[in-house]
Amino acid sequence: MSLSLYHPSVAFRVDVDGKDITAQIRPRLIQLTHTDNRGFEADLVEIDLDDSDGALDLPARGAVLVVSLGWQQSGLVAKGSYTVDEVAHTGTPDVLSIRARSADLRAGLTTQRERSWHDTTVGTIVETIASENDLIPLVHASLATLAVDHLDQTNESSANFLTRLAGLHDAIATVKDGRLLFVPTASGESASGKRLPPVTITRKSGDHHQFTIADRQTYKAVRALYHDVNQALKGEVIWGDTEDGAERGAQAKPATSTPAGQYKALPGAFSTRGKAQRAARVAWKKLKANPAQKAAYVGVKAKYNDRNLGVSGEVAHGQADDDAQRKAAKKTAAKDAEKAAGKSATGIGSESAFERSDDNVKTLRHVYASKANAQRAARAEWRRLQRGVATFSLTLAEGRPELFPETPATVSGFKPQIDSTDWIITRVVNTISGDAGYSQRLEFEIKATEIPD
Repeated sequence: MSLSLYHPSVAFRVDVDGKDITAQIRPRLIQLTHTDNRGFEADLVEIDLDDSDGALDLPARGAVLVVSLGWQQSGLVAKGSYTVDEVAHTGTPDVLSIRARSADLRAGLTTQRERSWHDTTVGTIVETIASENDLIPLVHASLATLAVDHLDQTNESSANFLTRLAGLHDAIATVKDGRLLFVPTASGESASGKRLPPVTITRKSGDHHQFTIADRQTYKAVRALYHDVNQALKGEVIWGDTEDGAERGAQAKPATSTPAGQYKALPGAFSTRGKAQRAARVAWKKLKANPAQKAAYVGVKAKYNDRNLGVSGEVAHGQADDDAQRKAAKKTAAKDAEKAAGKSATGIGSESAFERSDDNVKTLRHVYASKANAQRAARAEWRRLQRGVATFSLTLAEGRPELFPETPATVSGFKPQIDSTDWIITRVVNTISGDAGYSQRLEFEIKATEIPD
């Protein structure tokens, strides 16, 4: 039997401006490192070559590298294209170091712009910016219809603006292979809504791991301030254990009855009650813009089927909700303003389920243009803090080139608390070296639906 079955051979390929240079650099390779990041943090390729004979030429900055990694037995996996932005030569012994960053971050995305987005949706914003940069927009269905009342892009690059927009909705914006992706953080789903196939990693595959868990009660809640100029309202919202528990509990409740009248039914079923509610609100808002259509309906209905919670039902949003919201707006704003001033509506202290102080409530620095935006931001930050409770990293002795950030993963052979957690890969670092073969460092965070008690 061939020894290659027991000792797989490392394979890689590097093209420079369309020319394959693998054969020239293979005998000189000291180390090749590829870092695959999430979001707009650029992916990175670093190559160190032996130049002890002085025969290597310095590559031109701006040259485009195309890199593929893998094993001879299973083939190569393309890792994208990268633009050389740094070249270094050190000695002795003489080493040529090349650093290249992902070429997908277009100049237009990093150019500062000044504009405002008003009365639109997340999907429309992403599609507009994608079109400006010759990218294909791919927005997850749960995010595309989310309403954006008002957001300013003031002396800010589109990349930074998209990152901020993603932060408001607990999402990730990134560019991969000519596509502008906008997807939920740690959801384990692609932009099309398909669940990414999970991977299983056993302890015997790795040679080093690190698991840490922190006290998530460092913050009891997240506070966000808002100033709605159009409605002359100012106040704050708070999102923490109480609010999070109430929302998750509400998702498990059956749909309540709706007022009499004709409702427009949205097609299909949404994956959570919250997503169905948001879709119904957005559809009703669009319906109201057409007086002829609005006259035929009193609201919009949307079905949901939450597989995680094992519940399904139907929600509605319409004229009755608008009337109730207008009636409550002034009263709610008054309470929020009093909270911001350190008082309650009754004058005897906080009305929340537990006393919150500046010592254990995280306050977001940005002041949001509406209460809805502030609430989304506080909720997103709270969920992010919960996912950060536990982190896990693992170095594989034999790299798996098919792994990439946002892939769901399970592990086995560690402590029960580690093995029983659903993980999401957040960063992949591939390393090929002449003396150590192909190793891989993986970093994980808790999958969005997994929040420890």
